Amino acid sequence: MTAQDRFDRVKTATKNAPPYLSIGTLTADIMDHQSAVNTLEEQGIELLHIDVMDGRAWPKITVGHFFVAGLKTDLLKDVHLLVEEPEKQIPSFVDAGADMISFSVETCRDIAATIEVLKNAAAKAGRNVRCGLSVYPGTSLELVQPNLDDVDYVTLVSIGPDTGKANFLHEIEARISQLRTWNQDLFVCIDGAVKKSNIAEVSAMGGNVVVTGSAVFDGNNASQNIIEIKQQIAAAV
Repeated sequence: MTAQDRFDRVKTATKNAPPYLSIGTLTADIMDHQSAVNTLEEQGIELLHIDVMDGRAWPKITVGHFFVAGLKTDLLKDVHLLVEEPEKQIPSFVDAGADMISFSVETCRDIAATIEVLKNAAAKAGRNVRCGLSVYPGTSLELVQPNLDDVDYVTLVSIGPDTGKANFLHEIEARISQLRTWNQDLFVCIDGAVKKSNIAEVSAMGGNVVVTGSAVFDGNNASQNIIEIKQQIAAAV
């Protein structure tokens, strides 16, 4: 099954159904990272979330395209670019094997042009890489309205680079509703401040994918955490 087929399966399965999990492994033991990836595979996770931060757009530095290229997995590589001028970075992540790439609309020079950069890079590589827009909580959704028919999904970020520990999960449901008044079939991901204590609430907001990481790799049994999280999601929807 190709990455395109797997994305389509996820998209179809989450319509009017519980959201899928996209799980980040950067809070796992970096010295045994493959073990964390194996855990996701064993628990039936479809999406591996990779936050790419450059220390400028977001006050952290994480990983780059070499990390993505080195991943040994059949999971969909869900790359979230929280970087300045993502248009300059996108081709490298396409070549590295990313299956999904969302970029911060606040840090690119031109949204439509950046979408074209991604599509052209994917065509050159002979790959169908899914394109997403990532939107900070303080950004008006009207900024992305003209581009919704040209992308595969939108990632709604519920915590911003300048908000400290404050999150805006309470606003996400209304933002999803707003997006779907413009595109009723839009595929939406929710990312940021998602924990075991609130994942049931987040799952009921109407998104297709919920992103988490530390809720799984919190020092306890990661497999058991995934089982418990899935149970909470199923009960909430």
